[in-house]
Amino acid sequence: MSTNIKIKRICEFCQNEFIAKTTKTQYCSLKCSSRAYKARTRQSKIDQSNKQTEIAKNPILEAVRVKDFLSIKQAGLLFGISRSTIYRLVSRGHLDIGKFGKRTVIRRCDLDSFFAIPVEDLLLKPKQQFPGFENCYTITEIQQKFNISSGALYFLIQRRGLVKYAIGKFTYVAKQDIDIIFNAV
Repeated sequence: MSTNIKIKRICEFCQNEFIAKTTKTQYCSLKCSSRAYKARTRQSKIDQSNKQTEIAKNPILEAVRVKDFLSIKQAGLLFGISRSTIYRLVSRGHLDIGKFGKRTVIRRCDLDSFFAIPVEDLLLKPKQQFPGFENCYTITEIQQKFNISSGALYFLIQRRGLVKYAIGKFTYVAKQDIDIIFNAV
Protein backbone atom coordinates (compact mmCIF):
# COMPACT_ATOMS: atom_id res chain seq x y z
CA MET A 1 0.00 0.00 0.00
CA SER A 2 1.89 3.04 -1.17
CA THR A 3 0.86 6.64 -0.98
CA ASN A 4 1.67 9.64 -3.04
CA ILE A 5 1.58 12.17 -0.21
CA LYS A 6 4.50 14.52 0.21
CA ILE A 7 4.91 16.36 3.50
CA LYS A 8 7.54 18.97 4.34
CA ARG A 9 9.23 17.99 7.58
CA ILE A 10 12.29 19.01 9.55
CA CYS A 11 14.79 16.31 10.46
CA GLU A 12 14.95 15.84 14.22
CA PHE A 13 18.70 15.19 14.09
CA CYS A 14 20.22 17.58 11.53
CA GLN A 15 17.35 20.16 11.51
CA ASN A 16 17.29 20.28 7.67
CA GLU A 17 14.00 20.43 5.78
CA PHE A 18 13.05 17.39 3.69
CA ILE A 19 10.08 15.83 1.93
CA ALA A 20 8.57 12.87 3.79
CA LYS A 21 6.25 10.24 2.33
CA THR A 22 4.59 9.35 5.64
CA THR A 23 3.33 11.37 8.59
CA LYS A 24 5.54 9.48 11.03
CA THR A 25 8.91 10.07 9.37
CA GLN A 26 11.30 11.82 11.77
CA TYR A 27 14.64 11.80 9.96
CA CYS A 28 15.72 12.86 6.49
CA SER A 29 17.94 9.83 5.86
CA LEU A 30 19.14 6.52 7.21
CA LYS A 31 22.36 8.26 8.21
CA CYS A 32 20.52 10.77 10.45
CA SER A 33 18.36 7.99 11.87
CA SER A 34 21.43 5.93 12.78
CA ARG A 35 23.20 8.90 14.33
CA ALA A 36 20.12 9.80 16.40
CA TYR A 37 19.82 6.21 17.60
CA LYS A 38 23.50 6.17 18.59
CA ALA A 39 23.09 9.49 20.43
CA ARG A 40 20.04 8.17 22.33
CA THR A 41 21.87 4.96 23.24
CA ARG A 42 24.95 6.88 24.36
CA GLN A 43 22.85 9.25 26.50
CA SER A 44 20.95 6.37 28.14
CA LYS A 45 24.26 4.70 29.03
CA ILE A 46 25.57 7.95 30.50
CA ASP A 47 22.38 8.44 32.53
CA GLN A 48 22.52 4.87 33.81
CA SER A 49 26.18 5.28 34.79
CA ASN A 50 25.45 8.57 36.59
CA LYS A 51 22.60 6.92 38.50
CA GLN A 52 24.84 4.04 39.58
CA THR A 53 27.50 6.53 40.70
CA GLU A 54 24.91 8.44 42.75
CA ILE A 55 23.75 5.20 44.39
CA ALA A 56 27.37 4.27 45.14
CA LYS A 57 27.94 7.67 46.76
CA ASN A 58 24.85 7.42 49.02
CA PRO A 59 23.86 3.77 49.52
CA ILE A 60 22.10 4.68 52.77
CA LEU A 61 19.95 7.26 51.00
CA GLU A 62 18.64 4.65 48.56
CA ALA A 63 17.75 2.32 51.42
CA VAL A 64 15.96 5.13 53.25
CA ARG A 65 13.82 6.11 50.26
CA VAL A 66 11.83 2.87 50.37
CA LYS A 67 11.07 2.87 54.12
CA ASP A 68 7.66 3.86 55.52
CA PHE A 69 8.98 4.82 58.97
CA LEU A 70 12.17 6.85 59.40
CA SER A 71 14.37 7.75 62.34
CA ILE A 72 15.18 11.41 62.92
CA LYS A 73 18.65 10.95 61.44
CA GLN A 74 17.29 9.19 58.34
CA ALA A 75 14.65 11.88 57.82
CA GLY A 76 17.33 14.55 58.01
CA LEU A 77 19.47 12.69 55.49
CA LEU A 78 16.55 12.18 53.12
CA PHE A 79 15.39 15.80 53.10
CA GLY A 80 18.78 17.44 53.58
CA ILE A 81 17.97 19.13 56.88
CA SER A 82 19.51 18.83 60.32
CA ARG A 83 18.20 16.75 63.20
CA SER A 84 17.60 19.87 65.26
CA THR A 85 15.36 21.29 62.51
CA ILE A 86 13.27 18.12 62.58
CA TYR A 87 13.01 18.27 66.38
CA ARG A 88 12.00 21.93 66.11
CA LEU A 89 9.24 21.03 63.63
CA VAL A 90 8.05 18.30 65.98
CA SER A 91 8.00 20.64 68.99
CA ARG A 92 6.00 23.21 67.03
CA GLY A 93 3.44 20.55 66.21
CA HIS A 94 4.05 20.43 62.45
CA LEU A 95 5.19 16.79 62.48
CA ASP A 96 3.92 13.80 64.44
CA ILE A 97 6.33 11.27 65.90
CA GLY A 98 6.08 7.84 67.43
CA LYS A 99 8.21 6.61 70.31
CA PHE A 100 9.30 2.99 70.67
CA GLY A 101 11.31 2.95 73.88
CA LYS A 102 14.14 5.37 73.21
CA ARG A 103 13.68 5.24 69.45
CA THR A 104 11.81 8.08 67.74
CA VAL A 105 10.25 7.47 64.33
CA ILE A 106 8.37 9.62 61.83
CA ARG A 107 6.02 8.36 59.17
CA ARG A 108 7.31 9.00 55.67
CA CYS A 109 3.86 10.15 54.45
CA ASP A 110 3.79 12.82 57.20
CA LEU A 111 7.14 14.19 56.02
CA ASP A 112 6.06 14.14 52.38
CA SER A 113 2.82 15.95 53.13
CA PHE A 114 4.62 18.52 55.31
CA PHE A 115 7.14 19.38 52.62
CA ALA A 116 4.37 19.63 50.02
CA ILE A 117 3.06 22.68 51.93
CA PRO A 118 5.11 25.89 51.49
CA VAL A 119 7.36 25.88 54.55
CA GLU A 120 7.37 29.69 54.86
CA ASP A 121 3.63 29.65 55.58
CA LEU A 122 4.08 27.30 58.53
CA LEU A 123 7.28 28.64 60.03
CA LEU A 124 6.47 32.35 59.92
CA LYS A 125 2.92 32.21 61.30
CA PRO A 126 2.59 32.31 65.08
CA LYS A 127 0.47 29.51 66.54
CA GLN A 128 -1.70 31.92 68.49
CA GLN A 129 -2.20 35.63 68.54
CA PHE A 130 -0.65 37.56 71.43
CA PRO A 131 -3.39 37.88 74.11
CA GLY A 132 -2.12 41.21 75.47
CA PHE A 133 0.18 42.25 78.30
CA GLU A 134 -2.58 42.20 80.92
CA ASN A 135 -3.35 38.54 80.14
CA CYS A 136 0.28 37.35 80.30
CA TYR A 137 2.99 36.73 82.87
CA THR A 138 6.66 37.35 82.25
CA ILE A 139 9.03 34.50 83.04
CA THR A 140 10.32 36.40 86.09
CA GLU A 141 6.79 36.96 87.42
CA ILE A 142 6.04 33.23 87.12
CA GLN A 143 9.26 32.34 88.95
CA GLN A 144 8.52 34.72 91.80
CA LYS A 145 4.80 33.95 92.11
CA PHE A 146 5.07 30.16 92.05
CA ASN A 147 8.62 29.82 93.48
CA ILE A 148 10.04 27.75 90.60
CA SER A 149 13.48 27.77 89.00
CA SER A 150 13.95 28.99 85.45
CA GLY A 151 15.08 25.55 84.23
CA ALA A 152 12.07 23.79 85.70
CA LEU A 153 9.76 26.47 84.30
CA TYR A 154 11.16 26.19 80.79
CA PHE A 155 10.91 22.41 81.01
CA LEU A 156 7.23 22.67 82.00
CA ILE A 157 6.50 25.16 79.22
CA GLN A 158 8.18 22.95 76.64
CA ARG A 159 6.62 19.74 77.94
CA ARG A 160 3.10 21.19 77.91
CA GLY A 161 3.65 22.84 74.52
CA LEU A 162 2.76 26.30 75.78
CA VAL A 163 3.21 29.23 73.47
CA LYS A 164 5.86 31.77 74.49
CA TYR A 165 5.78 35.30 73.14
CA ALA A 166 9.12 37.12 72.91
CA ILE A 167 8.45 40.85 72.83
CA GLY A 168 11.39 43.14 73.33
CA LYS A 169 13.67 41.71 75.99
CA PHE A 170 10.87 39.90 77.85
CA THR A 171 9.27 36.51 77.27
CA TYR A 172 5.56 36.23 78.02
CA VAL A 173 3.29 33.23 78.64
CA ALA A 174 -0.52 33.40 78.81
CA LYS A 175 -1.84 33.62 82.39
CA GLN A 176 -4.60 31.07 81.82
CA ASP A 177 -2.07 28.44 80.70
CA ILE A 178 0.21 29.01 83.71
CA ASP A 179 -2.72 29.08 86.14
CA ILE A 180 -3.94 25.72 84.83
CA ILE A 181 -0.49 24.18 85.36
CA PHE A 182 -0.13 25.47 88.92
CA ASN A 183 -3.85 25.18 89.81
CA ALA A 184 -3.94 28.84 90.82
CA VAL A 185 -7.42 30.08 90.01
